[in-house]
Amino acid sequence: MTIQSGTDQSTRIPETADYKMLYQQLKMKHQFMLSQVSHEIRNPVTLINSFMQLLEGRHPELMQDNYWQKIMENMDFLKSLLNELSAFNNSEKLNLQNSNIYTTFCEVIESVTPALNERHITIDLQKTSPIPVIKADGTKLRQLFLNLIRNASDAIETEGHIFCTIQSDGESVTFTISDTGNGIPSEYQDDLFEPFITHKQEGTGLGLPICRRIVCAHKGTISFKSKSGEGTTFKIVLPVS
Repeated sequence: MTIQSGTDQSTRIPETADYKMLYQQLKMKHQFMLSQVSHEIRNPVTLINSFMQLLEGRHPELMQDNYWQKIMENMDFLKSLLNELSAFNNSEKLNLQNSNIYTTFCEVIESVTPALNERHITIDLQKTSPIPVIKADGTKLRQLFLNLIRNASDAIETEGHIFCTIQSDGESVTFTISDTGNGIPSEYQDDLFEPFITHKQEGTGLGLPICRRIVCAHKGTISFKSKSGEGTTFKIVLPVS
């Protein structure tokens, strides 16, 4: 099954000035609300985390307690969720510069290779054509690649392989990231890019929505193919200009 997202179909509005303005206003209110919610939650979470660290310092034996470990695990999840909410809210704000995206892709792969090797997962990158410099937000693309490679590694239970490709036809640059995992359950595929929907036990459901927003902000497309027991391939196409 392939799902392609070049524009957000759920928010498509007739191309008139009034509707465009209304859409932008609603979008800004939505982003402001997310920002406010994240801010209001982050303050008490930061305070609680600080007190927990003080308690650990005064009572080191707490770290051996099973309940304390569960509290810490949930605190880590809360912090991760807040970070991803912030990333989701800011994923369409781009700092466009001339970017060597092949170098960025290579650097991301190099940074994750040691951790993958510890899990007996190999990762390779194949370049099949010269890759032009494009106008892009290098930081956002780094986040995009990291999210997709992290997804690929999460899909592999024991040992396996992640295969990445990059190529260009002069008008666009195409990336693929494939894994030898178990594939995405069919019941999740239709809503894969929707926020807070995940089939992972510890997932926030924001990783792929962040990826989609980053790609769409670059006027590109993201799609995937997945088959049970045979793994998943994500494909990203970004325009050169």
